[in-house]
Amino acid sequence: MMARDPVEAQREFYASRSHAHLQPQATDVYSARLVARLVEEMGIKPGARVLEVGAGFGRFTFELLKHCESLVALDLSEAALARLVEARDDRGVSSERCRPHCADLQQLNVDALGGPFDFVVGFFILHHLPDYRAAIARLVSCLETGGRMGFIEPNRRNPLFAAQVAFCEDMTWAEEKGMFRLSSRGVERALASGGLVSCATRRFGFFPPQIINRFTKAARLEEGIERMRVFGPLLPFLLLSAQAGQDGGGQAR
Repeated sequence: MMARDPVEAQREFYASRSHAHLQPQATDVYSARLVARLVEEMGIKPGARVLEVGAGFGRFTFELLKHCESLVALDLSEAALARLVEARDDRGVSSERCRPHCADLQQLNVDALGGPFDFVVGFFILHHLPDYRAAIARLVSCLETGGRMGFIEPNRRNPLFAAQVAFCEDMTWAEEKGMFRLSSRGVERALASGGLVSCATRRFGFFPPQIINRFTKAARLEEGIERMRVFGPLLPFLLLSAQAGQDGGGQAR
């Protein structure tokens, strides 16, 4: 029996479920905090052009747009991007500022995307990919010289992610098992192999969205917990970033 194509499996997965936890919301403190952390770490400025990889339904997209000039939302799911466009139009965001692009990373075309870009970013996408190392190598060509690439991923050392997969009806082990294989060192090596420099990993966060979005004091408490060294290895989020150097990787076209 032939193995099922992972790309088609993911398209079917996102078309067959509601995925309420991935939908953009009017007020989502959790998403805003993750985006703000990435923006600060990477130095995203208001005039920047951004490629968001695995944009999905747009949960992080509209927060990102508050910090940049324009964004291309890349995803392999037509169904997810259709919902993103609905949310974009409801918010009165122009198609010039937020343009969806449906494509598989294995068949990436920088010119079709409108690149290269100042920043390539992704939220919880690498652990879903059949080969994140190959994907990173392709994405390097989407960067301007001196541009930056960054991803936020789950920290596999944090036990709460296993509980989340077990109890969230929109999540499955088949789709999420990659988070338990993905390591910060592996991603850093992939970034460096692509010719990027200044590869770094930051761990942050503590509370799940159900807590952050409900209790206003949770964010301040979380900041205190992050400063406690004892919790450092277990903090739930990894922010992995690197920069295209002047002599290799991400050459402008």
